Amino acid sequence: MKFILSIFLFAAVFDLSAQSIEVEYDKKKDMSAYKTFQFGEAEVITPKDKRVFDEAKTRAIANGAIERELKERGLQRVDSNAHLIVSYIIGSMERSSVYNAGPLGGTPGVVSSGATMRDYNEGSFIIDLNDRSGNLIWRVNAVSNFTEANMQVQLEQTVDTGFRKFPNKPKTKKSKK
Repeated sequence: MKFILSIFLFAAVFDLSAQSIEVEYDKKKDMSAYKTFQFGEAEVITPKDKRVFDEAKTRAIANGAIERELKERGLQRVDSNAHLIVSYIIGSMERSSVYNAGPLGGTPGVVSSGATMRDYNEGSFIIDLNDRSGNLIWRVNAVSNFTEANMQVQLEQTVDTGFRKFPNKPKTKKSKK
């Protein structure tokens, strides 16, 4: 019974953090010329009456995660005339899913007793890096299920995963002996 319960809990946690991240960029483009970045437009597209998160807090988390990641990759933040302009769109939508969970919440091999409905929030987070001419250089497009409690972790994981293949590698810290 403990095994069945642990499978159910694992599936529930995995389902809540389901995430899809796509990264678009030109693999042939030389990115070594890009040394600076600045923040451009950031838009929250969730209607105000449907928001389950604080807009200012969400922007601060997103800006902090993006800035940290780009600085780790050797880019410097400037206030104007940057090589790259960072813009993003973030929002969420209430969703429902219907699935056949079976009498014990999805126990394998057990005949189902009916459909189950689950409500959740699906978030979208699209980050664009454009050059000074407005040409798209890098795009991270993420969709994930989240709760207000795990939103910060989800945003940080999205940024981390989205910039993992960014050509400038993070600087490794040498340990002092």
